[in-house]
Amino acid sequence: MIVVSFETEKNQEEIMDKAVKYFGSIGLKISDRGDCCIYFEDENQSGYVKVTLSQKGKKFEVDVESKEFEYHAKKFAKDFK
Repeated sequence: MIVVSFETEKNQEEIMDKAVKYFGSIGLKISDRGDCCIYFEDENQSGYVKVTLSQKGKKFEVDVESKEFEYHAKKFAKDFK
């Protein structure tokens, strides 16, 4: 399991939309979603990705926690624009 974090000036909706598109494209399904977080699981429920947002002034800090999808969590954080 890993947690990668980054900051962005994008708004909450943009961040969540990008997470849904990216993690959905690798076959993960949304199992829970709130205003500040979204939880994805694989079909076997053995791996997951949790994206959590917290506002820091005008920016958002994004934490991406992952089990079994560490590569994709790192790639999402690295490529986020």
